Formats: sequence, C-alpha cells, structure tokens
Amino acid sequence: MKKLFAPILLFAAMFGVAWYLVKLRPEPKGREVVREKPFVEAVVVNKQSLRSSIRIHGIVKPRTQTTLLAEVAGIIEGVAPFLENGKHSITKNDSSASFRAGGFFRKGDLLLKIEDVDLQTSVAEANANLSRTKLQLIQEQELAKQAKIEWGERDWSKAPDLVKRIPQILKAEAETEAAEAKLRQAAHNLSRAQVRAPFEGRILETMADVGQRVGSGASSALAEVYALDSAEIHLSLSRSEMKFLGFSEGFRFQNEKEIKTEVLDQEGQAVYTGILERSEGVIDRQTRLSKLIARVDHCFPNPFRDSLESAAEPLRVGQFVNIRLLGEQVEVYVVPDSAFRSQDTILVIDPENGLRTRRVKTLHHRGKEVWITHGLKNGDRVCVTPVEIITEGMKVRIADQNVSLP
Repeated sequence: MKKLFAPILLFAAMFGVAWYLVKLRPEPKGREVVREKPFVEAVVVNKQSLRSSIRIHGIVKPRTQTTLLAEVAGIIEGVAPFLENGKHSITKNDSSASFRAGGFFRKGDLLLKIEDVDLQTSVAEANANLSRTKLQLIQEQELAKQAKIEWGERDWSKAPDLVKRIPQILKAEAETEAAEAKLRQAAHNLSRAQVRAPFEGRILETMADVGQRVGSGASSALAEVYALDSAEIHLSLSRSEMKFLGFSEGFRFQNEKEIKTEVLDQEGQAVYTGILERSEGVIDRQTRLSKLIARVDHCFPNPFRDSLESAAEPLRVGQFVNIRLLGEQVEVYVVPDSAFRSQDTILVIDPENGLRTRRVKTLHHRGKEVWITHGLKNGDRVCVTPVEIITEGMKVRIADQNVSLP
C-alpha cells in the first residue's frame, strides 16, 4: 500500500512546489513599441523648359549619287588625268581630275575621252548638207524673182503659187532648218565624246577604261559618282521618339522649328550640324521603326575646299556615326528613374513627411532621368529611395532636406 501512495505523494509535492514558484514570479511590465521611421532621400522638382533630344546611330550616304553614261558610241581613248608628251597635262580645268575609284573632280572637269573620228565625219557631212540646202534656197528665191519678171504686166497677185515658186521656197527653207538642226546635233554629239563632270564630286567605282568600247550594244555605264556638297544620314526612329522631337510627316518645318542634327565624335562633341530633313514614309518590317533622313552639308573630304574651313574628321560614304537630334522645347519635370515604383507610379512626400503614391505621365527616358509632363507640381518632394513595403501616409525621415535636381 505504501508503494502505491508514495509516487502520488511525491508528484503532489512537486506540483505544489511548482505552483508556489509560479506564484513567486514577478509580473512583466508593459512596454510601448516605437516603430523606427526609415530614412529616405528626396528631390524637389520644378517644371523646366528643356529642348527634346535623342541620341541614335545612322549611316552616311551621298545626297547626290549618279551613274555617268556615255551618250555616244565609241572606243575610250583616254581617262583623267591625261598625259601630254609623257607628262601630266596642266590645263586649267582638267589638271586635278582623276578617273579612278576615289578620285576627285571639279564641275566641268574632263574625265574621259571617246574616239571621235566618226563624230567629226558626221559634223562635216552635216555642214555639207547645210551648204546644199542654203544653195537650194537661194536658187529658189532667185527663180521666184525671174518668174515675176517673166509674168510681165499681168497682175502678179493672181499668179498661181506654183508659178510664184512659194512651195519650192518653203521646201527649201524647211530643208535648211532641218540641216541646221542636224548640224547642231552632230556638233553636240561631238562634244559628248568628251565626258565632263556634272558637279564637284568623287568617284565611287569605275566601269570602263581605256580601249573599251561603250554604246552600240556595249554597256554605256562609265562610273558611279557622288557630289561633295551634302551628305544624307539614314536613321530610324519610333513613333514615340518622333512625337517627342515634334517631327510630323508631311509638315514643312520653318527655320525656328527645324530639328537640328549633330554628328558626334567619340567624346560626344558635335563636329557637324544639319537638319532632320524628311521621312522616307517607310516602316522597317523587322524593327517596325520609321526610316528618316538627315542632311549635313560640307562634311565629305574635299581637296578643292580650304582645309581650314573645318578641323573635324571628314565623313565617309557608308560610315556608321553617332548623332544627336534636337527637337522642340517642352515643359517637363525631371526625376531620377529610381523614383518609380512601377511604370507610371512614384512616391511623393507630403508636408507631414508621409509617403503618398502618385500616378504620373512620362514623356521620355534619357539615361537615368525621366521626363514627366503631368502628375506633379512645383515644389513637390519626390522620394528616390526604393522602399520595399509602404503604407499610404507612412512617416519617413528625409536624409537631406535640401536635395533638388538642377
């Protein structure tokens, strides 16, 4: 019996001791939990008038490019630079021209000579034919005078036209005019045997050389050339970028509204300036971007122009260049991209230092800056510190009250 009650008494004693110890435990004191306000950085925004700008890439092409064609048939007997007695000729217009790939030429320079023996023969024959027609005209006019004398005292006005030799004279006059036209054509063809430069330019590729026959069944192409006055830069823009710059297809810009184009060097400095001239009216099937063309003047290498006019490195056909487009003035707020919690939502700090979400309308992203047109007002403080969890009106401490964007 004692063995049965001994464990029960022991357990009861232990329970009593434990209950007594619990009673002796001091009551815990309540403590108020103070939430720590997070530190954030903020910028004060004000509306600014800025000029829209975009940096993109483009490819340089000639503004004027054409294929020189032989207008008369014959064998090429010489190309520029021409030799005279084993030395280069030093004629006023032709001394600097070169009919080789990469060669330069002035407007009117002689580039190529075609054998002109047959053309000179045509001129001589046209001259002889003109002399015959003139003689025939004089003869008909004299025969008309003789016919009038032979008509005697009769009324000459009643004489038939055939007697007056009016048809014969008209025929002789028409043949004379035709002979003069053929002489002019023959002389013009003779001048075409000397192919001269249509503008100041450079040769991209030659397609003929000395001894080669051109025309009359053979190819008439002589060379591919381009003018040195202006270059075109082919580029692509999206619809939003075109709208941002203020470019509209079919609208002719005035001087004050032109979209300025700057060609940049490796340091980002403008070395040539031009304008965004036009759109090709075509959207690329792969990129879905619109194709546009900018014009830049006097940017190609030109040995005929004063080298002091431009110290910049000349552009080359096919060159890949960095350009900056400067469009219209816009009124915007500029904030760092770190201020955005989503594509169109930012955090604004109210006067009581509470966080408020604000939906805004963005115009353009440039580097780490975002241009905003709507949703802000002057003096707003925009939070630029990422905050993981927020509640509307959550209090914050601002790290620097005086931070603002330039």
